[in-house]
Amino acid sequence: MPTSIQIEISPIEEATIAILDTIKAFFLAELDDKFISTQIEIDLDDYLENMRDGLFCVIEYPYVDKVYRDSYYNYYSSKHYSYQRDCIRVSLFESEIKSEHFLNPECHLDLNRKYLGYFIIRPTINALFGRSIINPKAFEENSCKICTCKINSLVYGVKLETEGFPHSSQDGETIKCAETTIWGLMEYFGNKYAEYKPTLPSKIHEAIARFSYQRQLPSIGLAMDQISFALKEFGFGTEVYSYSTYRNDIYNIIDNYIESGIPVIVGLQSDEIGHAIIAIGKQYIEISDWKNIKKSCFNAWGKEHEYFDASNIPAKYIVQDDNMDPYCIISLDKPGEHYEDERSKYKIDTVVVPLYPKIYLETVVAKNLALEIIKDKFVGFEFGSDFVFRFYLSSSRSFKNHIAIQKDMDVQLKNNLLITKMPKFIWCAEFYRNNIFKFTDTEAIGLVVLDATEADKESVDALIFAGYPDRCISMNENNFVSLPHRFEKYHYFSNLK
Repeated sequence: MPTSIQIEISPIEEATIAILDTIKAFFLAELDDKFISTQIEIDLDDYLENMRDGLFCVIEYPYVDKVYRDSYYNYYSSKHYSYQRDCIRVSLFESEIKSEHFLNPECHLDLNRKYLGYFIIRPTINALFGRSIINPKAFEENSCKICTCKINSLVYGVKLETEGFPHSSQDGETIKCAETTIWGLMEYFGNKYAEYKPTLPSKIHEAIARFSYQRQLPSIGLAMDQISFALKEFGFGTEVYSYSTYRNDIYNIIDNYIESGIPVIVGLQSDEIGHAIIAIGKQYIEISDWKNIKKSCFNAWGKEHEYFDASNIPAKYIVQDDNMDPYCIISLDKPGEHYEDERSKYKIDTVVVPLYPKIYLETVVAKNLALEIIKDKFVGFEFGSDFVFRFYLSSSRSFKNHIAIQKDMDVQLKNNLLITKMPKFIWCAEFYRNNIFKFTDTEAIGLVVLDATEADKESVDALIFAGYPDRCISMNENNFVSLPHRFEKYHYFSNLK
């Protein structure tokens, strides 16, 4: 055991050997098993191969990892086989760094600019990779948009910050896929919102103890209703959607929440094999021909109107799968495509959505209500056919900030939106012409804002604001009033980064 912290800086191209040498020195010092070293080298190569060239790594031992240390004291320390309690941390930087940069305060801002997060190497040799928070910029393929939170770290005495989405592999004994998804969600929400706080494996087991009829350790995994129960214990108002009820519409449900910036737990099933992952973002695919996009329709004003639901536009989705590297890219209809065994047949079975408890209007009802509003003869508008309908949930704080930064929007209209009383969360429906629509800074032709705290599933009382090409409508003292403004110069809003 070293008497001080050991620090080594290595370029990513040489990192496998450098990390392996550290593992041999501190985790395998008492073992003489060449096969273990060979397998670890393969695992390290696989983990690092998708990362960009030119990165630099800071390899640090011993490192006290709060998640592994929790598992150690609650489980591993009581086993006959002797497990170490310290881990190795590997911090990532986008270009060359030197040890003297950490000792020079004038270099600290540049270090923070270069910092791309870290990953943990656990002393559980058969389950090597612990938690991580890695900025997607560290990877060769980073054209995705994801939910992100900011994480602070202390590396070589310097406070650094990056953003990404937490990831961990399961250790097979104290945490399996269900626990890692709960941990990942709580790590994300706990670092993003004051209402929540990160949790540890032991706290997850405590949360489900009242719902379980057997011991929690060693873990045998959790059912999706247990996951939902645990999230409720941690302060969420969860919604659960099953494929048996919604069929292929469950893909649209996932998409709506991802567009809202809300990560969701997706339960997968293949015969008798179950698994849980977190869907956290999207990789948008450029629209080459609208003729290939599925249309939706509704009847209003005496005729049928066809439109494009943005959720039906093909896309890939970003997930955190504890059997895969961070930011795995899948298709929702083939979520097991990266597996080479029975798990390749995975299909989506259940979706658990961690919502703020005061959100009473869930996505299926809210989406239908938005369409009913545009069909209403008093507060609606006839957009014609082939418009694009995009739907998402947002905090009113984020939405108003988006309004405030609109450059060309009419000042009076902007002011009206900013002073409109809104609940903490709102549903937003954006309308676009299909010939100009892109998942970027596209100008909308319409906007409907709904109160996400409204429980009435059929009432237009949920309407807060409606903006159309010929007029705008706003709620004022529980009455709808028309505003002398046309709705224009409003651009695409996204909660993903």
